[in-house]
Amino acid sequence: MISTADFSKRLLGYNIVDCEVRRRDFFYFVAREDYTQWTDWKDKGDHPSERSLHKRVMSFVRSKEPTQQWGHCVLKGFSRLNSSVAFLPKEQLIVGSLSGQIFVLGAGDNEIQDEVKPDLRGSLRCLRTIDGSVYLAGSGRIVGVRRGKNDWQWLSRDTPYDKESELYSAGFGAIDGFFHDDIYSAGGDGDVWHYDGKSCRRVDFPSNVTSEAMCCGADGRVYISGYEGLTFVGRGDTWKPIKKREVIPLGFKDMVWYEDRVWCTNDNGVWWIINDEIVPADLPALAKVSSGNLSARDGVLLLAGFYGAAYLENGQWNQIFSYSEMVDRCKAEGLYDGVLQARWHEFKD
Repeated sequence: MISTADFSKRLLGYNIVDCEVRRRDFFYFVAREDYTQWTDWKDKGDHPSERSLHKRVMSFVRSKEPTQQWGHCVLKGFSRLNSSVAFLPKEQLIVGSLSGQIFVLGAGDNEIQDEVKPDLRGSLRCLRTIDGSVYLAGSGRIVGVRRGKNDWQWLSRDTPYDKESELYSAGFGAIDGFFHDDIYSAGGDGDVWHYDGKSCRRVDFPSNVTSEAMCCGADGRVYISGYEGLTFVGRGDTWKPIKKREVIPLGFKDMVWYEDRVWCTNDNGVWWIINDEIVPADLPALAKVSSGNLSARDGVLLLAGFYGAAYLENGQWNQIFSYSEMVDRCKAEGLYDGVLQARWHEFKD
């Protein structure tokens, strides 16, 4: 679904690090420059700073004419990114960096907005859409909700956090909720908290696993997962472990509810949670190659990662692109000679 012209212009030399479904026919991709594809990167014996790497935010609208489906903008000086789609107060993409930088795209906006750093305790680790608004979770046990342009309301100011003693054992890396007054955040060593619309309280969680991903399911239960896919399900102070059918070498990057189950992914694959058991997802090759990040909304499941992107709709998988196949096509059409221009002279810490 992407032409060689669009691929060579927008995705060549970049890795997808996040994806979002805005509407059934409208997707976003967040990508990071992949310096390991540069011919001489091993010879340099160096790694560029994260802020030196260019980032791209891409839009893909299926309903438009093929020559008008794709667009992108470039972000320079940004650290690692994650994203979510806001529906309140406007429908648009919100992109946040680890250091608190904010970029907004859609509904007439295409701009870098004020950083949340002055009020951010620690680093910005996760953005999630809950009840139409975008919520933020930070490593210093911080939770906030975006009310509008440069307007973040902090919900966890009174949540205790001692940076000296709790730097690694506490803090949030994942957040999700059922409604604006029923939100869970997790991270650290089994550091799970619940917000009831007025205050946050610590949940009695049965494990000290470092929580990395979370999903509040349509079945009314919360799924929290950490190292090597170790996952628990429950709500409030009642939790139980979920069985694993196989060894999962990496923690999940994303967990979402789609149709009748939780979908989980990392860079190595995709899994389902069925009957409180994690099982390998039965997917066609075009979907398996796209593992890494998930988004589900408006009847569509979007899967995208380092090696491709695909979406599931009405029981049918549709490939957007396979990275390796598009590289071969670009070479065959003379759009790529196998050399990506290095920018070592631009790198600054």
